[in-house]
Amino acid sequence: MASKFGLAGGIPERRVRPIWDAIDSRQFKNALKQSTTLLSKFPNSPYALALKALILERMGKPDEALTVCLSAKDLLYKNDSVLMDDLTLSTLQIVFQRLDHLDLATSCYEYACGKFPNNSELMMGLFNCYVREYSFVKQQQTAIKMYKLVGEERFLLWAICSIQLQVFCGNGGEKLLLLAEGLIKKHVASHSLHEPEALIVYISVLEQQAKYGDALEILSGKLGSLLMIEVDKLRIQGRLLARAGDYAAAASCLLEDDSNWSNGVLNDPIHPPKFIDYKLSHLADEVFDSCMSNAVAFIQKLQADTSNNILRGPYLANLEVERRKHLYGKGDDDKIMEALMQYFFRFGHLACFTSDVEVFLEVLTHDKKTEFLEMLMKNSESNSAVPTKELGKSITLLKVQELIGKMYMLPKSELEGSAVQMAEMYCKNLPLSKDLDPQESMHGEELLSMVSHATSRKSSVLYVQIRIRAFLCVHRWILESPCLLLT
Repeated sequence: MASKFGLAGGIPERRVRPIWDAIDSRQFKNALKQSTTLLSKFPNSPYALALKALILERMGKPDEALTVCLSAKDLLYKNDSVLMDDLTLSTLQIVFQRLDHLDLATSCYEYACGKFPNNSELMMGLFNCYVREYSFVKQQQTAIKMYKLVGEERFLLWAICSIQLQVFCGNGGEKLLLLAEGLIKKHVASHSLHEPEALIVYISVLEQQAKYGDALEILSGKLGSLLMIEVDKLRIQGRLLARAGDYAAAASCLLEDDSNWSNGVLNDPIHPPKFIDYKLSHLADEVFDSCMSNAVAFIQKLQADTSNNILRGPYLANLEVERRKHLYGKGDDDKIMEALMQYFFRFGHLACFTSDVEVFLEVLTHDKKTEFLEMLMKNSESNSAVPTKELGKSITLLKVQELIGKMYMLPKSELEGSAVQMAEMYCKNLPLSKDLDPQESMHGEELLSMVSHATSRKSSVLYVQIRIRAFLCVHRWILESPCLLLT
């Protein structure tokens, strides 16, 4: 396409790059000014118009953005000499999607594919449009066209998955599945299969038709070697045997290697697993002391030489030294807690704090963990002038409570009170996210999942629904947290 020759939508890339840099840095007024200048030099460029529409949409001017987008679309249709590239179309598609006009984006790609029927890049864009519209039949037809054009396995899988989606929605049934099976068999005969995902799709098609024997035969044959992880292969084999009614063989298959099964629940917040149960007793005392001294000296030098305050490694290394001492039998719980506190003062506002310190908390007894939590609560008040950092430290405190199991030992009334406190904290800090892009994660988003975890154990379903409604009103694009709250 044009971008391969130093062009972006038919415009020299050096003229476009500063506009994208301004957009990425959220300097929309500057981006709009540069875009207007670009349009004065390239007035008949659909890409320049699409870029301006994108900026207007980001600035909260949907009506103006739609008008400019429609102008770009008309220009594409009317002028046969205009460059029809995927960059222009994808930019238009982004704006149309944000403005809830997916049909217009799809029509642009349909026109482009009609004009250039052998362009696989444009056809992929059209396929993605149909995916967003849940047009399973058109997905299938487009994927098969791409497969016939270039013969790639991935396009065949796209077609097969589109057929399966039609069947799941109650359309076609047996005939469509036979078509899918025939397409795969023909491809296997001429090209075989090369990806484990392709084998899984093949088996799923047979499984939908209750052809469990055929699926087991393929799994145990040459194609079965595509599944490199034996546990995955055994799991599929066991499921197929069970569905075929051979429960004894299925049980034997699934329980073949009991070393793969855990003796306990790994994600129990009240009784977390002990990852390290050994002592470093293989080193002589003098060797161990020398190693630790060298490590401490190196870490101190590293910290002194590091001007970048966001590097966590040197400070995590200090915690690791204290942990190693503890495992050797020369540790001091107070020193570990002091190192954890220093790490909190420096990095407590980061979302990764809890996962960073989890392994170091493991060496402490339950009483010491509780003491550390009390120290955190006593010193949690932040003097930071940055509200997002204050919010981050408050969330970290709640996460540590959850990690050591303290939150789940609370009586029902206190647990619900804690959930209310988290929800109120989330609502209070919603203004911090007002300038974020709609598709960016919001500040304090973790609080929603924490409310969900708390209330799922102690009722308050109605309260969770209120939180979902508040979330969707602010950020309708982000689906992960609402889905999590519904589970």
